[in-house]
Amino acid sequence: MKAITFVAGLAAGMAVATAAVTAMYPDVSRRMLRDSKRMWRNGKRTAMRLGDMLN
Repeated sequence: MKAITFVAGLAAGMAVATAAVTAMYPDVSRRMLRDSKRMWRNGKRTAMRLGDMLN
């Protein structure tokens, strides 16, 4: 029972923290989306290069 309370409190705390950051910096979510797309592309390119080097 303690674990359920702990997990619920953790989830609520994360939601409150996310809401606070979003309220202070409204463009953070857009930046995170943009940066994650860029990281995904670069990571995919790096994985392709490593795969080519191993073959």
